Amino acid sequence: MNREIGIIIAIDDSICDEQKIKNSIESAIAQGKESMEIILAADAVNDIIKDILTQYAESNDRIKVLYTSERRGRGGAFNLGLRNCTSEWVSFMNAGDTISPLFAEKLLSKAAETNADVVACANDSDSNETDDAIFKEAESLEEDEKQAILIVNPGKAESKIYKRTIFEENGLWFPENLLFEKLGIGRLALACAKNFIYVDECLYFFDKTKENTSEEDLFERLDVMTYFIEECYKREILEEFPEEVEAAFIDDMYMKTLFTYITVTPPAKRKKTFLEMLQNAILDCFPEFETNPYYYEKYDDDIKDLVSLHIEAPGKFLKTVKNFDSVEFE
Repeated sequence: MNREIGIIIAIDDSICDEQKIKNSIESAIAQGKESMEIILAADAVNDIIKDILTQYAESNDRIKVLYTSERRGRGGAFNLGLRNCTSEWVSFMNAGDTISPLFAEKLLSKAAETNADVVACANDSDSNETDDAIFKEAESLEEDEKQAILIVNPGKAESKIYKRTIFEENGLWFPENLLFEKLGIGRLALACAKNFIYVDECLYFFDKTKENTSEEDLFERLDVMTYFIEECYKREILEEFPEEVEAAFIDDMYMKTLFTYITVTPPAKRKKTFLEMLQNAILDCFPEFETNPYYYEKYDDDIKDLVSLHIEAPGKFLKTVKNFDSVEFE
């Protein structure tokens, strides 16, 4: 039978803490909804975790366990879950995160009340205060204005429920074998949605003990956002919302990569070649990005001066930031 909501938990070898995995599953079980399926989508997990997942599936008929046939990353695990989900609504959890016992009940109730096709809730991430203000503003806007602001500021993809048809009818799939798999897909889903609603209550809780971004991870951020641009072009989202798509690329691909690189890489190991690669990546896609109104309004003059220096001369930028451990840019 079709269920009301499917909660897909992606479990991969980035988290090997059995208790954290159990906490995630238990928080999904605690929703107390019979009309719910819990899909444990596992990618490259060890035998101990496989035994844990099997035990849960054998003890609860709402739980389904799936394994990827080869390593596909967390994005591949989410795709496997989506392909096997039959529920009207779907949500995505990372192993290690937890949800309130009222997560499904409150968001589904809000959806029924408002005829929404995406419902978001507050979460405990550092960015939630900003997201909260943006989402409240978005609710009062017309559909096209709402889509525009959500492309620029989508919030966390995890703390939402989505009509499954958004993915099914629009052929939306997570990029596989890449980190940051939700950066683009969250925006694409919101761009395809017709009615977004926000519940101002913290119902999603992130695992705060995960490892920080490494220098190597930043290359995958570039790949994920390149995927996002290609999908926007293919779906004519770039044509409809050119400034918003550009602003999303500036923020998530360029700005976060540039200044995270400064933060995670010791001064002596920073490379001009990496900065040149990033310079080419942004200029190849959006050579006039410094005139983007969202970029112009969001960042202060000191940050924009550093960006202009990087675009003009990566070597000079490298010398300028040699004594910086990090740069506050948000």
